Amino acid sequence: MLYEEFPAPAHLQPFVSHFWFVRGAPVAKYEKILPGPLAHLVLNLSSPYRLLDPFVASAEAAAAEVAVGFYSGIQRTYLISENPPELFNVGAALQPYGIAALTNVPPSDLQGKVQDSDGFLPGFAELRADLASAGPAAAFAALERFLTSRLRPGVDERTRQAVAQLAAEDIPVAELAAHVGINPSTLQRLMLRNCGITPKGYSDVCRFHRFATAAARLPADGASGRDLLALANYYDQPHLIRSFRRFSGFTPSEYLRVVREHGPEYATFVPLDRVGDGQPVAR
Repeated sequence: MLYEEFPAPAHLQPFVSHFWFVRGAPVAKYEKILPGPLAHLVLNLSSPYRLLDPFVASAEAAAAEVAVGFYSGIQRTYLISENPPELFNVGAALQPYGIAALTNVPPSDLQGKVQDSDGFLPGFAELRADLASAGPAAAFAALERFLTSRLRPGVDERTRQAVAQLAAEDIPVAELAAHVGINPSTLQRLMLRNCGITPKGYSDVCRFHRFATAAARLPADGASGRDLLALANYYDQPHLIRSFRRFSGFTPSEYLRVVREHGPEYATFVPLDRVGDGQPVAR
C-alpha cells in the first residue's frame, strides 16, 4: 500500500491542512471511518465505493455509491465503506471552515454528510481524466491548481483561533469564547456560519479523535479502565463507553483489540472483514 501526505502550499493555508494520496489493495473488505477534526475533499480514481449506513436495518437499502469526486464533511458518528478491489484516491484535508473558501454553499449544508462534489465544486471530478496513472506529485499538483482556482481568500480570525484551540485541547466553550475575545453566543454564530458545526459539537469530535488516536498507541499489553479514563478525561467509565460507542460503534476494549491487530496507523480508518453484529453485510 502506497500512502503519502504533503503539507498544503502556503497560499492554501489555513483552509487546507494537507494533501494525501493512497494506492494499493485494501487491508479488508470494509472500513470503519471514525470522526475527526478535518473534512476531506476526495477524488476517487478507482472503481466506486459503497457507503453503508450502519443505522439502517437493510444494508442494501442503506448503501450509497460514491463514484468520482466527493466531499466528506465533519462527521458526528462513524461511516462504513465497502472498498473496491484497489484503493486509488487523492484528497485534500480541509479545516471545518475550509469548504466555505471554495464554494458559496453554506457549510451547514455540507457537514455531517458525504456527497458528490458536482453540485458545489464543478470541474473537480473532471480532474480524474488526467490522473488515471498519476503518482502523488502529479496528483497533488492537479489538486493544488484546482483549489487555487476556486479559493476565495479570507477567514474570520476568531473562527480560526477557536478551531485550532478546540482541536488541540478540551476547553469549555465559555472559556474559549473569552480567549478569542467574544461572548459564547457570538462564537456559536461564527462557528455555525463559517464551519457548519457548533463549538460544542466540534469539541466533542476533537475530544473523541484525540482519545482514539492516543489509545491506539498504548502499549500492546493493554491499559486499565482507569488509564483509559485518564487518557480520555471522562469523569466515569460508563460515560466514556457511551460516548465512544456513539462516535465509533465500538466499546474502548473492542476498538483496542481491532486496532492492535492492524497497527496504530489504522486508528481512524479501521479495517473490518465483517460488519453488523458479526454478520456479513447483506448482498
